[in-house]
Amino acid sequence: MQLPVSPLPFLTQIPDWRDSRRITYPWEALWALLLTGLISGPENILALSDWLHAHRTTLIQRLSLPGVPRQATLYRFFWNLDLHPKELQTALLTWVKACHPDLDAERLVLLAGDGKVLKGSARQGESALSFLSVFFHELSLTVAQMPQNGRHEARVLDDMLDIINSVFGTTWLITLDAAYTEQGLTGRIIEAGGAYFVPLKNNTKVLKEWAEVAFQHPPTTVFQDHERRSGETWIRTTSTQTAIPDDVLSALPAAQTLIRREHHVTHRDGRITQEVRYAVSSVLLTAQEAEDIWRQHWGIENRSHHRRDTVFHEDRCRLRQGAQGLAVLRGMLLSLLHAQTSRLASFVRRLRYDPLAALSLL
Repeated sequence: MQLPVSPLPFLTQIPDWRDSRRITYPWEALWALLLTGLISGPENILALSDWLHAHRTTLIQRLSLPGVPRQATLYRFFWNLDLHPKELQTALLTWVKACHPDLDAERLVLLAGDGKVLKGSARQGESALSFLSVFFHELSLTVAQMPQNGRHEARVLDDMLDIINSVFGTTWLITLDAAYTEQGLTGRIIEAGGAYFVPLKNNTKVLKEWAEVAFQHPPTTVFQDHERRSGETWIRTTSTQTAIPDDVLSALPAAQTLIRREHHVTHRDGRITQEVRYAVSSVLLTAQEAEDIWRQHWGIENRSHHRRDTVFHEDRCRLRQGAQGLAVLRGMLLSLLHAQTSRLASFVRRLRYDPLAALSLL
């Protein structure tokens, strides 16, 4: 896999929506300014405007501009960007294919789906905006994002299946949380040519009980790993069972593997805790494969949602109109940063004071 290329040439292919009689900044230069400012980690549009004006001399000279946009211009840009979600999504997916030209190869691509709430967007009488994201592990990138608008997460994901297929064809597996464990959605994932990996929790109590029954028989494969962290000892034992009970098969189409994952934790004070979880997948998996996929799912939280909050301060941004487009751009820039370093926060702090270094990434 090659390193991600700059998203700038792809974003500038979005048609310019501005009135030709009132254009001050060339379309390409405007995008360059905005991405350079955003990659320095401002938490809102005011902070972005302040950053651009603090480095106006360097930016004007480097990009041959008459000046830098004012705050009102930035707001109008993001408001209008939210009115062109299809064009932005097309630019994003075209960039993904350029970054990962071997996507057409016959191998399973791992994706993760999860919701993201923009806490700062809450208002009195209005709940915070929430989006459903689909995360591509290999690029550390959110490849699709859609507002929930009060809908159940499964309904939103259903609307995103065409987007996923347009990039990954029929060789993808998506890991989800318990909210998506339902026959309708898993059936449509199979119909779309994809595969699923979903947990069985108390919202699917009957299926979980059938999984417990299935593992009363000898497992098909077993994998165990040990880890010491923060003075604790973790022993994880993952088992798979391919003899699927009929009730599970009728509830979750094409189920091929049941997974049992047991955590045995010895704490610093000598206490021992134990937890058992279950999942089901439409792919035939060994225990080690199932463990790897289960652990990778949380990459969407650790490498995307959490870092968008800690590096780009997304949770503190109070923007509502324009929030979707801004979130997509933050996700793209986060992927670009991941290709440079694992110490994202310190790297972004350096970019905050070095606009030429930020420009060089683009």
